[in-house]
Amino acid sequence: MSGEMLGSLYNQNGYSTARMRNIWSDQNRVKVICQVETAVAYAMAKNGKIPDKAYQEIQAKLVPENIDRVQLKIESARAGHFLAGFVTVCQSLFDDDSGQYIHYGAASEDVEDTAFVLQLKESDRVLKDYLDQLGSVLYDLCERYKSTVTAAVAHKTYASPTTLGFKLGIVLNELDYLMRKLDSLAPFTFAGSLAGADGTSSMLGDDYDQIEQDFCDRLGLSKPEMYWHTQRERFTEYCHVETMIAQALGRLGKNLLYMSQTIVGEFQETYAPGRQGSTVVPTVRNPYMVEAVVNLATVIRNEMGLMYDTMSVDGEKDTTVWRDLYVALPEMTMYLSGQLNYAINILKFGQFNAQRMRQNLSADDGTMYSGSLMMALAKHMGRENAHRLLVKLRDQADREHATLRDLFYADPTIAKYLSSDDLDTLMRPDGHLNNAISKTEQILKLYMHCGLSS
Repeated sequence: MSGEMLGSLYNQNGYSTARMRNIWSDQNRVKVICQVETAVAYAMAKNGKIPDKAYQEIQAKLVPENIDRVQLKIESARAGHFLAGFVTVCQSLFDDDSGQYIHYGAASEDVEDTAFVLQLKESDRVLKDYLDQLGSVLYDLCERYKSTVTAAVAHKTYASPTTLGFKLGIVLNELDYLMRKLDSLAPFTFAGSLAGADGTSSMLGDDYDQIEQDFCDRLGLSKPEMYWHTQRERFTEYCHVETMIAQALGRLGKNLLYMSQTIVGEFQETYAPGRQGSTVVPTVRNPYMVEAVVNLATVIRNEMGLMYDTMSVDGEKDTTVWRDLYVALPEMTMYLSGQLNYAINILKFGQFNAQRMRQNLSADDGTMYSGSLMMALAKHMGRENAHRLLVKLRDQADREHATLRDLFYADPTIAKYLSSDDLDTLMRPDGHLNNAISKTEQILKLYMHCGLSS
């Protein structure tokens, strides 16, 4: 397993999940290589390029249980080429000439890239499962808190009243789109290739198109419309969507970090029995999982640069950028699995403090209602005049160290148009939630409409 954190028995669960690591393990790599090489033999035999007897024997014997992985390591190192070592090791499985037909008609890119597609397709199923779980948790939270008042935060200050359900609904809506985006990429991303090193399929003969179709059908993959070993957008675009998912989760994590501050106290990450928050402060409950969600967003974003680099292929074969794929693609999916797992557990077991949210609104001096006040006054004196008046009162409050709310009630111009009862109604947070509740309900309906919630 690549990477110190991903490969460390002590640290790997802090950055990824076992389900995803298993997909990118050496054991599974050997398994998918066997599947791809067997599919090559199948397509070649079906089209009369190799004896059917050879394919039948390859199908029976070319299985991961028969591969000596220690010998595979030795032969790959000796050859300086993994597939060359693989083909050499496999010869010992056959008593006749059937082993000569392993890798017959295929180039290294065909097998390596198609194997990576198979692994990515496996990882896609795991990511979709995590995304469905996260979507279900978010959906339930949006429903539960769609009327729970809190503050919309702009430039780190309270801007206006909103609801917690709406704030979480924004994330649900974004993930909804990105989940559908992943679905739409499947036919394009999960394609095989049997086109040779230069893309002309010269080793397959004139019936190359049918052979490649049979090869892809055997593996449950799409047949590409064109040679794509130098068209790395199949991998790059998929990873780009992964990166957008990671950034959406990172933004959620930042918001939860803000809410977790002692002076805010609106969210607390739940600790399992026996879990410790600090070796120095025994009783502290630091939001470590939330911090991990933010950190992994950065890690995944930085890996994405390597995926863009893979698109700068020179000619029809260029290992300099091909090697980037081996590093970035597995690691990005593993990191994203860890981030999603954190997010699911944070939201499923964490505690939102609705009472504290309401209490925190009292820290506002009236600023969060000034937009609504301006619109109420605009009906009588024009928007620009109302805006100018409220800016003047803001300056006065700062200059005199007065409370802006008190100045609203004392101002004679405001009093000409709005009574104290009007101001009481205007500056009550519950009176500003209808649109937030309505929009949250729209988000929930959209999510249900797509059939993605479980």
